Amino acid sequence: MNSTTAPMVAPAVAENDRFAIQCEVLRLSIRPIGPVLLAQYLLNCGVAALFAWQYSLSRALVWISLITVVTVMRGFFPQRLPDPFTPRSLRDAQRTHTVRTGIWELAHGLAGVLLFNPAQPEQQLLLGLMLMGMTLSSAFSVSFYIPATQLAITLLLAPVIVTGLWLGTPTMKAVAVIGLGLTAMMWKLVAERSRQLEENIGLRLNERSLREQALAGLRASEQAQAERLRFFSAANHDLRQPVMAIGLQAEVLRQQLDNGADAPVVQHTVMSLARAQQALEGLTNQLLEIGRIEAAVDPLQPVAVSLAPLLHDLARQAGDGRVTVRCPADAVAWADAVSLRRVLANLVDNAVKFTPRGRVLLAVRARRRDTGRAWRVEVRDGGVGIAADSQERVFGDFEQIGNVERNLQRGHGLGLAIVRRLAAQLGIQVSLRSAPGRGSVFGFELPAAPADAPVPPPAPAAQPRYGAARALRPGLAVLVVEDNAVVADSLCALLQQWQVVPRVYASAAEALALADLRALDAALCDIRLPGALDGIALAEKLQRQKPSLAIALVSADIGEATQRLATERGWHALRKPVQPAELHEVLLQAQQATGR
Repeated sequence: MNSTTAPMVAPAVAENDRFAIQCEVLRLSIRPIGPVLLAQYLLNCGVAALFAWQYSLSRALVWISLITVVTVMRGFFPQRLPDPFTPRSLRDAQRTHTVRTGIWELAHGLAGVLLFNPAQPEQQLLLGLMLMGMTLSSAFSVSFYIPATQLAITLLLAPVIVTGLWLGTPTMKAVAVIGLGLTAMMWKLVAERSRQLEENIGLRLNERSLREQALAGLRASEQAQAERLRFFSAANHDLRQPVMAIGLQAEVLRQQLDNGADAPVVQHTVMSLARAQQALEGLTNQLLEIGRIEAAVDPLQPVAVSLAPLLHDLARQAGDGRVTVRCPADAVAWADAVSLRRVLANLVDNAVKFTPRGRVLLAVRARRRDTGRAWRVEVRDGGVGIAADSQERVFGDFEQIGNVERNLQRGHGLGLAIVRRLAAQLGIQVSLRSAPGRGSVFGFELPAAPADAPVPPPAPAAQPRYGAARALRPGLAVLVVEDNAVVADSLCALLQQWQVVPRVYASAAEALALADLRALDAALCDIRLPGALDGIALAEKLQRQKPSLAIALVSADIGEATQRLATERGWHALRKPVQPAELHEVLLQAQQATGR
């Protein structure tokens, strides 16, 4: 993509620079030159008086009258430039400037006809030399626009050259020929001078552009730094709340156990601990998701996505029957399935949280666009609504309208921020219609999938079986390879509570050297382990030595690539913090595989 776009961008930038330079050249060419104009006019008056005395008063008066008219025109009626310039207005302004400059110099050049005395060779030579002097003195001040300057030189010298060749003495004819050479030389000089001026203007404009870019970059950096500071300050605030709750509830639980508190009281404390842990886990998962989106860790893989099964699955996960779906059965969109599901899941979660009563509707309808068929997806709720002046803010990080107290039961204000980032990756625009007390409608459009695109079957929804009737077999042997002592102790405590026998090792090398693989039913392998072998390499060795062993990779940063690898190898993938229900399900499957 870069190789094809770069050649297209460079000429556009060069053309823009050229346009700016031409605009600046024209501005310099018409700038006021009052003192110079007055000095030139006084010199012209002196020339007219000299030839009125030596040759003809009437001819001198006619010539000085022409000079007076063009001097008044240039001094009191300057050309007005358009603001701002456009390519067309620039061409028109250049044409007008060239005509005005031509009229100005033609009036001066007519001295070569009106003041030419055929009977006096001395006066002819004097007139020719004076007009050549005018050319040399005014060529570099009349204009900086090359066509206008070259026209001015031509109209200033052409009358005396033609008259001298026609009516002049042999000496005057020689001077006229010299005038032809002077015209050609002046054309070249003004062209070179103007090009040098354009180069200097280009350098100045480039310097100014670089300075503006540097200042804009500095301002953007400062703004980004302020945004990062605000982001981390808000994250620090929201992270500390559940951490503080966990610490306080743990101390309460310790004292309750020491004092022999009743089971209902202890159970209430345990539930409070679980809620704080869930809040902490939810926030860390959202922060991790934002980091992965901004780092573009998971590349987009557009496929045909059947919208009806996806929306029904999301409605079922929302629970309580509050989310209903209205979607045509043939609605198949072209998008990255994982990112689209995350966008919709966050929108549904946001709608449910801010709709205390009433239902949430997931609606899909067909649209026709110039680019082809599309599907309009909307998440409608009858909740609290959002004021017009706050609708842009809700997509910001840690922004929650109507939750200034930062009640963590209503989330952290990151759901719509994740939606904004994912939508930018997918190339969709999420719109919002809302009013206080009248609910909100979040919507976006997706292109329809090509007619011949295969539609993958929807993934079956995972049904946690933790707490199901079938319990784990006492004595089930589980290998635990975890280098974090706190995590390892917690896993051991939970496994022992289930009457499972854990075999704990801190590294892959230690596990391979000491563990009795024949006696194991399952293995939990942390991916990041000390030493030469990580958890994935350990899992591969374990699988080769005992193919029937149930293996689960455990890590806090399990991505799409790790998930695909685990699926291909027949392993499980558990994201830290591991949920007891997920771990229980893995061990149940391992127990079923052993047939015991």
